[in-house]
Amino acid sequence: MENSVSPLSPQTEELIAVGSSIAGNCLPCLRYHFAEAIKNGCTIHEIEEAINIGKMVKERPRNDIYKLAEDLISRENEKIREGV
Repeated sequence: MENSVSPLSPQTEELIAVGSSIAGNCLPCLRYHFAEAIKNGCTIHEIEEAINIGKMVKERPRNDIYKLAEDLISRENEKIREGV
């Protein structure tokens, strides 16, 4: 959102960026936005909450892919048991 006025506070923007960095697996992003969050006055508790939200977002696709893998194995095992 360069060159635009954000309705979000700098703290909120950095907390969103911290959570997004976790969800997106971006190490340099997390380092940068963690430092920026501190610099902009975010508390450690707020940063921890943003990290936890990022983790929750990240867990969904991970859990979905694990479930699909288990379902595929289960289907193949069922075919073997049925002699198909």
